[in-house]
Amino acid sequence: MFQGFYSGISGMQTNQYGLDIISDNLANISTTAFKGSTTEFSDIYSSALTKGSTGLPTSNDIGLGSKVQATTYQFQQGDLTPSDRYNDLAIEGNGWFGVTSKGIDSYTRDGHFLFDTYQQSSGDVDSSVARLVTADGKYVQGTMLSNFSYNPTFDYTRAGSTGIAGAYVINNPTFDVPMSTPSAQGVIEFPTQLAYPVEPTTQAQFLGNLGLDNVPRTISADVISAANDRNRLKLTFTKSATQPAQGITWDVAASITSADGTITYDTQNGQAIFGPSGDLSSFSISSLNNDGTQVNVDLGSGFSGVISTDGIAVSGGSTSNGMTGGTLTKYGINADGVVIADFSNGRQSAIARVAVYHFQNDQGLNRDGGTYYHESADSGKPLFWKDANGNYTAGATVRSGMLEASNVRIEVGLTDMIVTQRAYQANAKTITTVDEMIQKALQMHR
Repeated sequence: MFQGFYSGISGMQTNQYGLDIISDNLANISTTAFKGSTTEFSDIYSSALTKGSTGLPTSNDIGLGSKVQATTYQFQQGDLTPSDRYNDLAIEGNGWFGVTSKGIDSYTRDGHFLFDTYQQSSGDVDSSVARLVTADGKYVQGTMLSNFSYNPTFDYTRAGSTGIAGAYVINNPTFDVPMSTPSAQGVIEFPTQLAYPVEPTTQAQFLGNLGLDNVPRTISADVISAANDRNRLKLTFTKSATQPAQGITWDVAASITSADGTITYDTQNGQAIFGPSGDLSSFSISSLNNDGTQVNVDLGSGFSGVISTDGIAVSGGSTSNGMTGGTLTKYGINADGVVIADFSNGRQSAIARVAVYHFQNDQGLNRDGGTYYHESADSGKPLFWKDANGNYTAGATVRSGMLEASNVRIEVGLTDMIVTQRAYQANAKTITTVDEMIQKALQMHR
């Protein structure tokens, strides 16, 4: 009879622990990326009524009550809710963000990240970088590319841009950010002054029909200088005074000037000779100097490019390579966690990648509080997933501008609370019933 008393106490204790877990779940129903827990109970080893008997058709054991076997995490995906900040991140699928502080690594699903700005060169405001951090100052881990470097004398003021003097400059534009090993990840930094380098024009191609009339023709092209200026390359065709027996010859005056015409960088004179059918045979000007950069002048060959045939003269056209330099307009983070910088000249480049970690056994993680977890012997070391080619991959989708909500469901929590309350009351009733029986037995002794 006394065993019923102890079993009732153990039942009250285990249900009390269960209610503690339920209460914690409900208290964090609005906590970003919170993962609920459930309590697993088990019975305590039973005691046999008699010993030494064998061959009994039924059990003769009495249970000794219950205990808390374990608390398990519920890692189901929480709802993704939009935010208005690109640095708010959510993981859709399996995985964890890695954060670090004072040499201690932690893992979280809470992607509410902020920026912590500091100057890499003290006193130089243009050397500032913004580190991605959690609300309590832990640094987000990932892979940084080495495709940009700081230039303290950088200046695009002549291009009419922001006029910054000193900036980080992209030296190898790319969209590929290969991940290294989990242990090689570091703090992610966003340069606050970042520029895309100028790509000077090296080739200018012209096309059009000069006709046969003795009327000057002009074809122009925009060319970009190494100083980030947009200059003007102009070809003026004038019919030569002396013409061959067959075909036609045009004198060509070529020049490169500033856009407003106040500065002349190069002028050359030559001839363009066309065959009897009007196809280009030769052109004597190969290139011009564009403020230090040679620009190849291409009139095409044969009938592809500039021609001179009888008929209606067609206005000339041109194409040229090169791109003006640009300054940073915004950052973005794509579905692979790659940090992409957008520039004022329309170009883009990756500079970093947010790491997404995985574990062999997520249930083995130890919870630190604040939605943080850390590895244990049961969880194993953090690792990266690999694709079919053996390359590290995120193994999940990173959603920028979104946050993961708590996965606790209020209706489930309230139902579990009622069940636990009833179980607690039932065990309390067991104790009072056993007490009454003991009292009755004592009265019978009297």
